[in-house]
Amino acid sequence: MKNILGLVLCLICGVVSAGGTLNLVVNSTLDEPDAVINAQCDTIGMGGGLCTLRAALMEANQNFGGTTYISFNISDPGCSNAVCVIQVDQSNLGHLPDIVTQVIIDGSTQPGNSDVCNLAPADRPDYKIVLQGQSSDIGLRLTAGSDGSVIRGLNIRNFFNNVVIYQSHDNRLECNFIGTDETGIASSGNNPANGILFGCDSSGNVIGGSDSADGNLISAQAGDGIQFYAGFSCAPGGQFPHHNAILGNYIGTMKDGVTPLGSVYSGISFFGGAAHDNFIGSLQDGSTILGNVIGNHESGVYIADGTNNTLIVGNYIGTDDTGSVDLGNIFGGVDIINGYDNQVGGVLSGEANLIAYNSEGVFVTDVSSYSNRLQGNDYFNNLTMAIDLIADGGIEPDGLNPNDVDDADVGANFLMNHPVITAASFIDFSGDLYSEVEFSVDASVANVTYPLEIDAYFNDEPGVNNKAVFIDSQTYVFPQQSTAMVFDLPDGVTGGELRLMATDASGNSSELSPPIIVGIIDLIFENGFE
Repeated sequence: MKNILGLVLCLICGVVSAGGTLNLVVNSTLDEPDAVINAQCDTIGMGGGLCTLRAALMEANQNFGGTTYISFNISDPGCSNAVCVIQVDQSNLGHLPDIVTQVIIDGSTQPGNSDVCNLAPADRPDYKIVLQGQSSDIGLRLTAGSDGSVIRGLNIRNFFNNVVIYQSHDNRLECNFIGTDETGIASSGNNPANGILFGCDSSGNVIGGSDSADGNLISAQAGDGIQFYAGFSCAPGGQFPHHNAILGNYIGTMKDGVTPLGSVYSGISFFGGAAHDNFIGSLQDGSTILGNVIGNHESGVYIADGTNNTLIVGNYIGTDDTGSVDLGNIFGGVDIINGYDNQVGGVLSGEANLIAYNSEGVFVTDVSSYSNRLQGNDYFNNLTMAIDLIADGGIEPDGLNPNDVDDADVGANFLMNHPVITAASFIDFSGDLYSEVEFSVDASVANVTYPLEIDAYFNDEPGVNNKAVFIDSQTYVFPQQSTAMVFDLPDGVTGGELRLMATDASGNSSELSPPIIVGIIDLIFENGFE
């Protein structure tokens, strides 16, 4: 585990004046400034009509109060095989102007490029508009005044931070390739920091969207795929990114969504302060769900420094969207190093994350990590535990915690005691399969908030793959009493391992209990004899 240093740069703003709707067409791969700010994009200033992206942004930044539409129609020597590379001359001209008014930059308007925003990432042709840096500074930066902007249809690569959203709200980044080459099947070669960086009180932004054609490919960064950094000194305004949504993206793969092309640290990280109320896998309504594929990093999702109220639902963490490909993260699928009131998964339809091929499924440490609700996920092929609550605040897996009397101990999620199963039966009721399970939870009302939710997880391949698939959730009302509950089993099984997990009314989830066998299991031993 680690705490990533912020890979950030100073931020500046442009000067703006009143304006209306402005339509500009970039027709050159050159990087030259506008000659005269006069609502006409012209680097020559004599009616030559040469419009560069830098010049268009300069004009847009004077269009205060209006919306600027920047489209593309380039056919010049900078285009090879119809791929037009805008090489930003950072050495001589610095970074592109900060975006300080509402703009829509649409690379899909370039002739031959429309399909990049009509198809899912795996089916997209090579991108025709490439924005390429010199491995320093930022690519595009949305800052104060740019609310409601859209960036779409671009291949953005080889900048220190490829896209920055700083004190800016309600923007959309959709159907872009970030950090790869224009084909989406290789790294662009030099992305020294992050694919997308959020700073200050940026809110309401959507990365990806509820349709697969909105999804971005965000890979091959030397930092994180997407980083929420809450450590900026922000004036005016607060420092905590909030109410942003990340959904429907491939983070850490090639465009096929199955071949690893991860970033060095995390797929998505939160640190530097208490970012809050962000959404991973859904829109801000929490119910419009389209999961991200997040794999091939140190951590899939990394939460630290008091991050709270993050909703993580419907994602494929450590695997592809079929669950059949190993895209495992080196550490946890989700690592909560210091955070509270976060939710990973859920018991409603579509909320489960599929978490596989990581070291741990969900790793939670530190006494300041509490009320983290970890319900309803499906786990398999994680090296150690599906859920690992660390007793001593350390950064290494420590295995199943022993229960204590009355659940009075402290640690991650207050070391919520797991249920103790005493008996389980297998019931075949005219083809409907159930298991009646007797258990208790040693947790007094003095230490735990009631009622508890009891989740059941099933593995139809005992001893194989560390598998735990969510099947049902029920309510445990009477503290510390032995009780029996009937759980609906998957159709067609003859038996398997059943585990239980407890979550109190404050959202503190336990680890999974040791398994109990239900039904008839066809065990094949190592020597081949049954």
